[in-house]
Amino acid sequence: MPKILKKIIAYLKEYLVYELKPWYLLSVLLFLGGYVFVEYYFHCTNWLEIKYHDTISDLIIQFIIYLFPFACGYLMYSFHYKDWSLWHSPLFWFLLVFAPIVFSLRSFINYFSEELYSLLPSDRTAYFYYKCLAVVIRDLLVFIPIYVYWRIKDKSLMPNYGFTLKNYDTKPYLIMLGIMIPLVVIASYQNDFLSQYPKGFHLYPLSIDNAEDQKYFFIYELFYGFDFIFIEYFFRGFLLLAFYRHFGWSCLLPMACFYVTIHFGKPLGETVSSFFGGTILGILAIRTGSIAGGIIVHMGVAWLMEYTALLHKIF
Repeated sequence: MPKILKKIIAYLKEYLVYELKPWYLLSVLLFLGGYVFVEYYFHCTNWLEIKYHDTISDLIIQFIIYLFPFACGYLMYSFHYKDWSLWHSPLFWFLLVFAPIVFSLRSFINYFSEELYSLLPSDRTAYFYYKCLAVVIRDLLVFIPIYVYWRIKDKSLMPNYGFTLKNYDTKPYLIMLGIMIPLVVIASYQNDFLSQYPKGFHLYPLSIDNAEDQKYFFIYELFYGFDFIFIEYFFRGFLLLAFYRHFGWSCLLPMACFYVTIHFGKPLGETVSSFFGGTILGILAIRTGSIAGGIIVHMGVAWLMEYTALLHKIF
């Protein structure tokens, strides 16, 4: 076994053996199980978005959906570890609220971009380039406030929340990506998977036999992959590295709880597995201080899902 892979396994084992209390993990899993069940059985998010369909309401709904499991993750940590000190910290309260607000801005731009596009002429070329631009804008809405916080608070202490190649090695992440290939292939035979992917073909009616449509698809895929850089930056960068400096390992599972909620509406298997994948990548991000590996895995899996679904459409 390569030395770097042994080191990563040691990181995971160290957390499981020395940092994680089994009852805490069980509590988080039971809580998330209930939260996911309610969402997928009752479709609460869709119901709320339909009932309160306006810009501000959409922003508030997303904020609550993100904040609730995030805060509950910390509450369960404090209960099981009998450590309530972080709740006495003004910085903790600020970050606890600031993080869901920032990520809610992504939902805001998604809603706003659809509303704005409805005012433009109905043109397929304009639609695809506009959707690509919306990806860039929503990533900037996440990146800019976090970057400003880093400049003010943490610039002298660490690279910009994981944007570093120090202590980083590509090989173990490629192995992780390789492990995901058969799992994604199996998932690609499920109807709920094919109803969601490939994203590029669900944006607008396309024909795989049309060269012009293929161009639109591959252009969008480039921007779709770009999006995952900033998802990693937010979850494995900001939510861990900014929090870990002040609050230690308490930040890991609340981040994973938050991460699960952004998969609502996606296939159930993807939502459930996001907790475990997010937790593993989170441990490695804390130990290495880099999100480069997480970007490779996340972007790789995303494109793998897209092109696996595309093969089903072709054949």
